[in-house]
Amino acid sequence: MKKFLVGFILFSMVVSVIPGAVVDDTDITCIWRMEWEPYDLYAGQNELVGKVWVRVCGDSLEYKYEITEPGWCISEVHLNALNEIPELSENNSWYTGKYMTKSGNPKVGKFEVNEEGLCTTEYSGSLNLDEFNPCLGDKLYIAAHAVVCRCDIEKKCVEADEDESWVVGFENYIIGDSTGNDVNRYDPYRCLGVANVLSGDRENFTSLGRNGSIELFFENEICGDGNECTPDLEVYEITYNQNKNWKELILVEAYYEGGYHYVGTALNADGSTAVDNAFINYFNLPCECIEKIRITDMSTGASGDQVFDYDIDGVKANYWCTSEYTCTDDCETAWGNGTSFPGNNWAMYFEYPNCMCD
Repeated sequence: MKKFLVGFILFSMVVSVIPGAVVDDTDITCIWRMEWEPYDLYAGQNELVGKVWVRVCGDSLEYKYEITEPGWCISEVHLNALNEIPELSENNSWYTGKYMTKSGNPKVGKFEVNEEGLCTTEYSGSLNLDEFNPCLGDKLYIAAHAVVCRCDIEKKCVEADEDESWVVGFENYIIGDSTGNDVNRYDPYRCLGVANVLSGDRENFTSLGRNGSIELFFENEICGDGNECTPDLEVYEITYNQNKNWKELILVEAYYEGGYHYVGTALNADGSTAVDNAFINYFNLPCECIEKIRITDMSTGASGDQVFDYDIDGVKANYWCTSEYTCTDDCETAWGNGTSFPGNNWAMYFEYPNCMCD
């Protein structure tokens, strides 16, 4: 049996997660790929605390430990993978590689991935498979160990990174009473990212139409810092040939605790002029961890025959809601659910499924 040399490459440590984005299975850098495979992570033999996700991508085994049960955090991560079942044999790869004792128990501190001193709910990394290739018929046997601890969680509102503070996605885009036939005005993707007006582009925006609305979310949950003198949310709007009778008004709501809550209303002209025909409306947000915001166009006109659109060029959140974890001494060893090692403890390994090449 051949044994591969494994090396550890840390590629992310995430403290908090946007709801709904657990794993990404569309990595175009993969030469060949399987879907992520989930395995239950059990602490103290029978208490489910989370998941271990794995997939082979190119010449690497990608993995992710994720806590799914509240109140637990990951303190240590140990992972190893070989192309042979752990057995009590002098020629077994687990034994000759010094990953397993003579009694068949794993030496978790000798695994190729050994990370300690953590306190997080999610941890990801990559293990180099070297010349090992599951697509050529080899099987992969993975031992995923962790130490999990009870932890205290404190929510904090911190200043957002300037380059990553803009809206990144949308949902439930509802076009209201529109004006004109320019379909490009009603493209929801045009309000994502940095406001185009900052670069002089005043042709790239998303119109809502009277009574139209859109739900927008950011890279992280957002929040208000509690200081009314520092705006928490900025909405950039494009307006041409401004008429004093035009009342381009929006309602802003924030989603937290399972529902939407009122934030405020603003006329586009109430904001400051950034450049010609561009306005910024400022809002203070509540001191809550906000998952997304909803903007509704409540514009009115001088005549019932006129329809006016609030044109969103970009939306910026100045503060992120983050979680700070403090681990206690109440800890348990944990293993990815699978087949028991041949020793006298409850350590486990699992077999990676046969692959399908792209």
